Amino acid sequence: MEHGPPAEVVGTITIYGCGALGGRLAVQFHEAGVPVQCLSRPGAHLESIKARGLLFRDGAGGTRRVPLRVYDDPSECPPAELLVVLVKSWQNADVAGNLPGLLKDDGFALTLQNGLGNVEALRDHVPGGRFLAGSITYGAYRPEPGAVFSGGDGLIRFAPVTPGMDARGALGLFREAGFNVELDEEPWRAIWAKVIVNAGINPVAALTRYSNAQTLASPFARKVAETLCREAVSVANASGLDFDADEEWAGLQEILRQTSGNKPSMLQDIEAGNRTEIEAISGEIMRRGAAAGLETPFTTTLYNLVKALEAGSAAGFGGQ
Repeated sequence: MEHGPPAEVVGTITIYGCGALGGRLAVQFHEAGVPVQCLSRPGAHLESIKARGLLFRDGAGGTRRVPLRVYDDPSECPPAELLVVLVKSWQNADVAGNLPGLLKDDGFALTLQNGLGNVEALRDHVPGGRFLAGSITYGAYRPEPGAVFSGGDGLIRFAPVTPGMDARGALGLFREAGFNVELDEEPWRAIWAKVIVNAGINPVAALTRYSNAQTLASPFARKVAETLCREAVSVANASGLDFDADEEWAGLQEILRQTSGNKPSMLQDIEAGNRTEIEAISGEIMRRGAAAGLETPFTTTLYNLVKALEAGSAAGFGGQ
């Protein structure tokens, strides 16, 4: 959705959630000369970035340390023209109240989070309805605190949640930094498309410990991913969308190819002993399918297996 001449590109960006993907975006903005700052929870990752910069490895294998402005206290983070929300979906209740203070009067908030329910959790906390939502298929993973490795390029798509809002300024910021980005008429198709991809890739990776390349190479893992993808499409269509299951499965495989070096976020969470986003992905598909009278047996099975992994990790017997 683009109407009229390009908007002037000005302003600071705050990345809320400077994990793997947030770090990946921050580096590209910084190196393109777009003012960027990061806000993240305290911990070894943030302290390492403060002390030495973020150790970043790009898609060509080049490694460098990138100095980034980072904050762990929302009250100390200066307000920005664009706030990109990349915290885990289960953290929404903790961060939603911070959004107004992180935005300038004419600033936009943009959620590129995984899963369903993020818009509903955050929209009432963004002043003036200046809220954008969408999806991102760039890959990144965090091998250790203070380091982020690129897992492949992808596409960013977003749109205003409130129809009629002019989001061309936000689009211009991403384009100035060289991202592949599109501005849509509405956000829901992009959100559901990413949910379908996540539903097929993430639970499989969490259970098999496979990278995207390994999932693509395994006919067994690929078959499970395909079935999960098709179940997610059926629920999306029951929710008012019109996806073609064959096209979505082909698209999912292409994303696996484009991000073949990536380690999916749900696998990263399991390996780190962290809570995953299974509730916002498979859990939401399962619950919305049930509400529509649809059975989702594969989604339900993998949901329960990932929840078992989470519980085992929390109890200290998950291992690596």
